Amino acid sequence: MTPVFSREEQSSRLHRFQQELQQQSLDVAVVNTPENICWLTGHQTPGYYTYQCLVVPAEGEPTLLMRETEVVNGEDTTYLDDIHGFADTEDPLQRTADVVRSRGASSRVGLESRSWFFVPENHSRLVALLGATEVVGIDQLVAQLRLVKSPAEVERLRASAAITNAGVRAAALAAVPGARERDVAAVAFATMIQEGSEYVGMEPFVASGPRAGNIHASWSDRVIQPGEGVLLEMAASSGRYHAPLMHTVWTGELDPETAALAEACRQARDATVALVRPGHTPAETHARCRATVDSFGLLDTYRKRSGYSVGIAFAPDWGEGHILSLQETEHREFQPGMVVHVVPTLRRAGVGGQGFSATVLVTEGEPEVLTRCDVTEPGLQA
Repeated sequence: MTPVFSREEQSSRLHRFQQELQQQSLDVAVVNTPENICWLTGHQTPGYYTYQCLVVPAEGEPTLLMRETEVVNGEDTTYLDDIHGFADTEDPLQRTADVVRSRGASSRVGLESRSWFFVPENHSRLVALLGATEVVGIDQLVAQLRLVKSPAEVERLRASAAITNAGVRAAALAAVPGARERDVAAVAFATMIQEGSEYVGMEPFVASGPRAGNIHASWSDRVIQPGEGVLLEMAASSGRYHAPLMHTVWTGELDPETAALAEACRQARDATVALVRPGHTPAETHARCRATVDSFGLLDTYRKRSGYSVGIAFAPDWGEGHILSLQETEHREFQPGMVVHVVPTLRRAGVGGQGFSATVLVTEGEPEVLTRCDVTEPGLQA
């Protein structure tokens, strides 16, 4: 395996992060979040469930520390010269503290405190091992650099979107009466892998009939029936970049209530996408989405944010909602290069649900829709 991006691209990212460290008067930072390590270095491995970290000095080359058996993955996926491994019997936190001290850090060290893979016990122990060093939280430093994608990142997201589109379309065509939800999921998985997807940040969702009223309902043994909706959502991965798509097909004529949900959801998606452009904010898009749903008298079915940023992801999530979400509290304006998943979904628990989404690239002008599906009924195009 070779690095996904050029040496120049990776060097630029690292330089920007080191500039942030200097502005914060930090001597060194310890990064544990897999997505942040990947963004800064290109390093990726399914073995991120074990301890790994990137020690980044304000000046100079970083050190990547990981389980000894994983070192070869670091060598294959990055341009780094300083990669260290620790044995399974060693204390990785002590090794981390040793690396930090070896970089000459004596004043301020930046640590993450919200990483899913740097638990509170490890954070407390590392702080203790660093001794009198002042520790500063850095959770948003890398995250905010990831928000606006480079041209190379945008191309990766376009590649991911093309694979996602193929997977959703194949799943939509397979969602026929008599098929099990797991049969549809198998088609989705197989198609995305055949089209070029890596392992994904979250499993595809396939929910039919009343199960479509449950958020995050993965496939089951349920047999799809005539005259009901089948809700699909998935995101392929290309270079760890994910571009999701939610889409609903129906196996015959829908009842009036479900048909109204579908039309409201599609109109809400389109109205929201239209505002994903410079000069507007996520709060505005969320308000537009809710207003559209409310115009159908269905606001009681809509109980969530209207979307989130997407980019690099490892399980258990495919999104960057912690960086930016389309909700009433987010007032930063959209900038060209941001990529968001606009995903209104209307559900009635125990009855059913309808969801239509789009992954959207913010440009200087019209938003560019990256993910879409033209299948409304199995075998039929919109």
